[in-house]
Amino acid sequence: MKILFNTYPMAFHTPGGGEVQIMQYQKHLLRRNVDVTLLNPWAPQFKSHDIVHFFSCMSGSLHFCSFVKSVGMPLLVSPNLWITEETKKNYPFDEIRLMFVLSDRVVCNSNAECDLLAIVFNIEREKFATVYNGIDRQFLVAADASIFRSMHGIHSPFVLNVANIEPRKNQLNLIRALKAHPDLTLIIVGHVRDAEYAKQCFEEGGEQLKYLGPLAHDSDELRSAYAACSVFALPSTLETPGLAALEAFACGAPVVVTGEGCTREYFGAGARYVDHDDVAGISNAIAESVSRRKTFLSTIVVSANFTWDKVVEHLVDVYAELQSGPQPARLQSGFHMIEQDGDSLFAWSKASAKFECQAGVINGLWRTEAGATVNISIDGNIFYRQIDIPSHWVQFQIVVPPSQDSPLRKVSIDYLKPHHKPDDIVRGVALRDVEFADARRTPSFDQLVELSALLRDSTNFYPIETDSYRYFAWCGKRGSFRSDPGHLSFMWRSLGGATVDIEIDGKPHLQGVEAGEDWSAFSLEIAPCAAGKKTEVSIVVTPSQDAPNGGRALGVAIGEIKFQSGDSPNSASGEKQTCAS
Repeated sequence: MKILFNTYPMAFHTPGGGEVQIMQYQKHLLRRNVDVTLLNPWAPQFKSHDIVHFFSCMSGSLHFCSFVKSVGMPLLVSPNLWITEETKKNYPFDEIRLMFVLSDRVVCNSNAECDLLAIVFNIEREKFATVYNGIDRQFLVAADASIFRSMHGIHSPFVLNVANIEPRKNQLNLIRALKAHPDLTLIIVGHVRDAEYAKQCFEEGGEQLKYLGPLAHDSDELRSAYAACSVFALPSTLETPGLAALEAFACGAPVVVTGEGCTREYFGAGARYVDHDDVAGISNAIAESVSRRKTFLSTIVVSANFTWDKVVEHLVDVYAELQSGPQPARLQSGFHMIEQDGDSLFAWSKASAKFECQAGVINGLWRTEAGATVNISIDGNIFYRQIDIPSHWVQFQIVVPPSQDSPLRKVSIDYLKPHHKPDDIVRGVALRDVEFADARRTPSFDQLVELSALLRDSTNFYPIETDSYRYFAWCGKRGSFRSDPGHLSFMWRSLGGATVDIEIDGKPHLQGVEAGEDWSAFSLEIAPCAAGKKTEVSIVVTPSQDAPNGGRALGVAIGEIKFQSGDSPNSASGEKQTCAS
């Protein structure tokens, strides 16, 4: 499939989000074997392409679209337009409508934009298709906030605005709103599109404003700016939804954004919405957001729903439909809109939630509607199998180990079956109060990975805990885990002292082993079993009569896991362990 891209002639003079979208579409379509050419007016070669995709509805664009149809080519238009009955007088309305009538599809950035344009221009809704805006995967990798601060000598809290300086981006009202917060600096990153408006902004902003000019979109400096800011603010007259706001959201920054446009369809309850004319409202939203608790949920949702490689899948479907007719529906994956409960943010997954995450620990609460079973996979391999998640909020922890091939791992939460509901589910698993600990900043992370790996197929172990020295997990009176063949060593302890029996694949192996109140070393030899089968190790604990009980049936805690694959000549009992059948 060969696609020809074009836009209005001045678009890349001061590139913004729309121009980033064009270039990202080209980049990611090429990865899907869709050949994309940017129009060369000196050698356009229309007929060597299958479809023309035009980005804009600027005045004068109708002539190009009319020519495309006159030579018999399929035409898509991406207008990037939010227009209402009240504002349509500000646009070349009749010209835009003729463009939409001529086109075979109008591709919008949201369902809300599709609905609105169909109504305002009185065109059948079926002509409109949604392809969401996206972000580059680099914004999912945690950035060092100190990079931006040290480069620009910024050591106090600041509000970040990444946008071209022009009336639509409304920097002037943002400057006025920040007068109530003299302790906050406003930092603006972007091109100057309106020199007179920029001059007025600089005069009113005074020393509270720092203008840095544009930053390279793929730079570590920009990611660091998102990580360093106290609030990202984009109180524009409208946004659909504003790529910079979506990037900041993916980086975990608190976001204040205009409510005009389709922003709510992207951010849900995860952002603060403002009226662009309400200076006091913008000021209050910034004050609330400065103290807002950061959540990793925004990073997960953006990764699952709004990366370029995901959204481009739907654009490929639109192209294919023009060539071959309606396409089969794709498997529903991702998250529903973020919701709020008190001070907590949560989001329901669909049947499957696939997102990318760097090495580290994801912590939070989760639940299902009526109790259900899920698998969690990393890079296509099941790491946590058939986890029962109740209908009430319980703690979860997902340890994402590092990879030598990429800074990001592909994590998938796959809803398997409900306990009390039919299989045609709409909502899968809800995640709440989600936090992330970067592996690079997590002491003894390798130890945590080992323990987590051991407990993947375990039963009757409580969530992993930590103290000043080690990661550990308590089992109940009986706990089991599965292991590959090799030498397994760990530290263990009990409350008040206990004796432990160890079973291998259901058969007695060691009996009456003492586990004291202090941490002590223990080891096992895990002998090979049948090909592809792991050995089940069960720990049966008999606590002392004086052992305290803090509300959990605690047996022994195990930690500081070390595993060495392969056979070793000695076991803890001094005998060679054989695999029970």
